[in-house]
Amino acid sequence: MFSRLEHSSVSDQKMNTNMTGGLFKLKFKALGTVCEVQFRAPSVEIAKEFRKSALGWLRDFEERWSRFKPTSLLCRINAEAGRSGVEVSKTDEEILKLCEHTFQISKGLNDPTSLPLTNLWDQAGRENRIPSSREIEEAKNLISWPTVEWGNGRVFLPEKGMALEIGGFGKEYAVDHLIGFAKRLGIVDCLVDLGRDVAALGQPPNGPVWVVGIEDAKEQEVVAFRLAVSGKGLATSGNGRRYRMIKGKKFGHIIDPRSGWPTENDLLTASCLADDCLTAGILSTNACIVGEKKGLEDIERSFGVDAVLQTTNNNIHSSNIHRYVLGS
Repeated sequence: MFSRLEHSSVSDQKMNTNMTGGLFKLKFKALGTVCEVQFRAPSVEIAKEFRKSALGWLRDFEERWSRFKPTSLLCRINAEAGRSGVEVSKTDEEILKLCEHTFQISKGLNDPTSLPLTNLWDQAGRENRIPSSREIEEAKNLISWPTVEWGNGRVFLPEKGMALEIGGFGKEYAVDHLIGFAKRLGIVDCLVDLGRDVAALGQPPNGPVWVVGIEDAKEQEVVAFRLAVSGKGLATSGNGRRYRMIKGKKFGHIIDPRSGWPTENDLLTASCLADDCLTAGILSTNACIVGEKKGLEDIERSFGVDAVLQTTNNNIHSSNIHRYVLGS
């Protein structure tokens, strides 16, 4: 049994505070996906405060950093590319610091200025055509996070046509932020799931750990692995489910900024466990770009990170993932 704090959007204000079973369940839509948060709170008042903080922050985050909202700060920054800088707050600069962090950790494979390539391939998918070599090179030439000028309360994209996006880490960052709210309110048992980017604290009422299923990359609605998650973040990246169909061929949604083409290798999905969801997301996406061999090497070299990689032929995993796998 659990209490239900259900929402059709982050702006819905209704809440059922029945504490039967001690577990609240919050459902809503945000960041373009279905989200769910389960938690046990010491009191109804703390549960309400957590709900207010989490949904309020998510609403503000989306209003400022969604590329699908024309009035967002992100869209204003992109509209001023090559013309003038845009003033940003200290809170906004934290997102720019994350852009730098993800760029460095991913060794440039997660470039926050990659939106021109994403837009090019999205348009190509709608028009059912392969982009020309010239179009790809023109888009690649606009991808250059190191040239972005930011700091001291402003950000400036130096070339017309450049564009930021935070889709490469936005949901994972949001997951970690909500876990931070829970910790500050003294909530010790919590599971945050934002479109299958996950982090967990403590345990559920009916078991020692939260159990998260990893979907089979080849068969929908089939669980390939069940992982025990507590004090960890979990992120899955891949092209097995998300792709563009162009002239009868599947092109994955993850694009390699080095070539300008969607990634094409035997790796279908990479599911990473790390101390935070952001790190898990960066490493899982990187693995999908560089392939299973190099991706697994990078994961094994990362402290406290484990992974399961599903390929077209078999499944491979990091040396210590057995500590978390409960069964298939």
